[in-house]
Amino acid sequence: MKYIPGFINFVISLEPKGNTLYNLTREHIEKYIAWLYRYSRENLKQKNANPKKYIKTAIIITRKFLEDIQNFDYSIAPEKNVRILFFRSDIPKQDKKPYDQIDYIPDYVLEQLFENINYLPSELQTIIWIAFKTGLRISDTLGLTQNCLVKLNEKYQIVTDIEKTYIKGHSIPVDDELADMVAVLINKVKKKGNQDNNPEKYIFVSYRGKRKGKPYTSAWIQKKLNILARERNIKDENGNLFHFKNHQFRHTYAVKMLNGGADILTVQELLAHASPEMTLRYARLLDNTKREAFENAVKQGIFSFDLNGKVYEISEKEEIPQNVIEMLWRDQKLTAIDNPYGSCRARLNGNCPYAEEPPCLTCNGGSPCKDLAVGLSEMDVAKYEIHIQSTSKMIKAANHYGRKEIAEKNQKNLERLEDIYNTIKQGNIIFGRLDRAKRKQGVTNG
Repeated sequence: MKYIPGFINFVISLEPKGNTLYNLTREHIEKYIAWLYRYSRENLKQKNANPKKYIKTAIIITRKFLEDIQNFDYSIAPEKNVRILFFRSDIPKQDKKPYDQIDYIPDYVLEQLFENINYLPSELQTIIWIAFKTGLRISDTLGLTQNCLVKLNEKYQIVTDIEKTYIKGHSIPVDDELADMVAVLINKVKKKGNQDNNPEKYIFVSYRGKRKGKPYTSAWIQKKLNILARERNIKDENGNLFHFKNHQFRHTYAVKMLNGGADILTVQELLAHASPEMTLRYARLLDNTKREAFENAVKQGIFSFDLNGKVYEISEKEEIPQNVIEMLWRDQKLTAIDNPYGSCRARLNGNCPYAEEPPCLTCNGGSPCKDLAVGLSEMDVAKYEIHIQSTSKMIKAANHYGRKEIAEKNQKNLERLEDIYNTIKQGNIIFGRLDRAKRKQGVTNG
């Protein structure tokens, strides 16, 4: 009803004496599309307006309307087939957002939201906290059922299916505070619900009305949030009233994860993205404090290693182009894997020979160094945790890109690292060659 009256009124303006769409032609449609562009340009001026989306929606709905009245043989239906009246090229293509233009909720606004969250209905508060702390889409959050909260190894997880990427049993770790909130809600809906008003056992469900037995709608969530913004005067840093959109919570979660040091593969897994490229769109949206510190460090001067491994300065504090800073930040932050020495892009690409043959563990003809001892330092357990995490992520990346040979080689290394880790974690010490120590002891005694 939002679009069809506008179409009919426009056709009437072209054919004032007509009372049917029977004689509709391609020329009428072309003029209607031109009118849509003029209308959207002149009337859709609000901050969050999307003229191309409006035009696309109007065309799709109008075309569907005409198809329906043709299928039902209504007398007013166009004589010409809708496929002749509308062309595929009529629908404008949406502009793809650059990777650095993802809509997320700034900390300044989040503070105001959480200060006023108690003014929202209790169920909606839980929805917001789940979306904020898990990165689930609002649609997936609304689809959570009474068995979604799982405790594994004394830690809670929310487990659900992700419809958009067809992932079954996707799990996201949650803190105890959120787990308690969800547990209380589950207990509440179990008592209130039955086979009649909640047959699918949702936790966010309408018990009466047209949506009886179905989850709340995403539109209702967004509407309530923006009513809260108006009533509690939630503004952005420029003093403008903030307009909430449901997907902002997912983007905000990704930004928070990257701020916390998570690498691209971890964020991809938690968000259940189909590919790393989708996650890379978050490249620029990292904490301003960290970003500013990084830029300040770069502007102090960029250093490199020479062939002998010595450090030398390659930029003498001259002005470094912003696009170079952007490239350095994005590439190292999001396409590198941390290791005990720094961060390495070659490891993600599988090009580092030492990733599959760590020197201290293989330098003795493929065996560990005879002088190696592991477990003497209190830091060794933490070191091997890092080795295991890094190697595991490299295997995952290799499998994702079809590099099976790299994955297989590193799997052997992972097993070796895990064997060492499990041994020293128990407080044991591993010596590269104990008989060597015994011989030295014998010399000393002699």
